[in-house]
Amino acid sequence: MLPEVVPSTAVVGELTREAAEALGLVPGIPVVAGAGDGVAAGVGAGSVAPRRTYNYLGSSSWVATTSTEPVYDKARRTFTWAHAVPGLFHPCGTMQTAAASYAWLKNEVCHEEANRAEAAGHSPYDYMNETAARSPAGANGLIYLPYLLGERSPRWNPEARGGFIGLTMSHGRADLVRSVLEGVSMNLAVIIDIFREQENCIDDITVIGGGAKGALWRRIMADIYNATILRPNYLEEATSIGAAIIAGVGAGIFPDFSIVDRFFSIVDTVTPDPETRPIYDRNRDLFERLYQALDPVFPYFSR
Repeated sequence: MLPEVVPSTAVVGELTREAAEALGLVPGIPVVAGAGDGVAAGVGAGSVAPRRTYNYLGSSSWVATTSTEPVYDKARRTFTWAHAVPGLFHPCGTMQTAAASYAWLKNEVCHEEANRAEAAGHSPYDYMNETAARSPAGANGLIYLPYLLGERSPRWNPEARGGFIGLTMSHGRADLVRSVLEGVSMNLAVIIDIFREQENCIDDITVIGGGAKGALWRRIMADIYNATILRPNYLEEATSIGAAIIAGVGAGIFPDFSIVDRFFSIVDTVTPDPETRPIYDRNRDLFERLYQALDPVFPYFSR
């Protein structure tokens, strides 16, 4: 019942006359198999050779890298796609509520920032980032668990729930906002460390998606991931660019996938700050311990 399995670059047919007329195109244009959205985004983000890793940061988020072999995590926290580049693989881990956590915070907590943004004609996230910057690295010990819709990788737990842990009278809105950015980043760092366990050295990570616009969040990612964060010249077009490159290679217009470098350039780089390392090492350990401690009680919230 399933079609023949072919590489992403395989030409599987050509544009019919009826489709060409509907689209305003020429009949006979080669139709290439292509790839799913995540794999196409990986091509557009430049992850077309081993150890080129990227992090998509949208409402949901994922981290993927490129390898010559599948990454088999014994705990099954991550999975591996076949890459659009023939012969390569695309290990990946994906979480549910990344920037969606920040959007929830905007709608439910950050009314002051939203009102200021509306009056000034700016993005409310710009003002939220300013608020978060008033809290130090580690958000004064406040931990956010980003499980507002359960969780996919690395937890695979639909009953997981979110929370602010360690909240005291001394915490302010700045700590809440920063802890959301840090909590999402710590959850994604679990995925990155799984890839590192498989001897996949990850020193640089390209970030794409709307969440990557914020300079503060890129700084937090660099420090928590302990990796250099690279911001490319485009953030939200990687999937469509990747699909076009796959089609171009398959149709023989492009010689190979290195053509991505014609479109792809790095415009900003953030390196880890060694002074924050002890803070985030402590908080990452606490983040994991909190999830494991609460895991047995999560099902009660579903009853």
